[in-house]
Amino acid sequence: MIDLNQIGELQDKKIQSEQDVFLLSVLGDNQVDTAFLKRLEDVDYTKTLINGKHYGVIDSLFFRKARQEDIDSSCIHEFRDILVFYKNKKCIGLAKICFDCKAMVPWDRGVQFKGFGDWSDYDKLHPILREK
Repeated sequence: MIDLNQIGELQDKKIQSEQDVFLLSVLGDNQVDTAFLKRLEDVDYTKTLINGKHYGVIDSLFFRKARQEDIDSSCIHEFRDILVFYKNKKCIGLAKICFDCKAMVPWDRGVQFKGFGDWSDYDKLHPILREK
């Protein structure tokens, strides 16, 4: 996982490679779409499959509940986690998540992430994504 010092070093480089520019856009950009998925591993994102026993919790966090809080953070987002949602082997949604700021940028194809975003949601999701 890229840390804060590495991000600062990348931002401070006078000459940035194409990969540096791409990584910084993934980390900090509030835009998301499927075009960048194929390149994530090139910039050291690690593809991890989530244990199926957690699918119910994740579904309830993102799709089955209504958000109760609006969290507004003044920190600089660093989207180090990206969830990719599939249905019938097709990508139906993405969520770029910054656990430090409690921020999420969604993209969906016909589904809505209407529930995720309460403070406790991040606390529930974080250990699931860190489980080995």
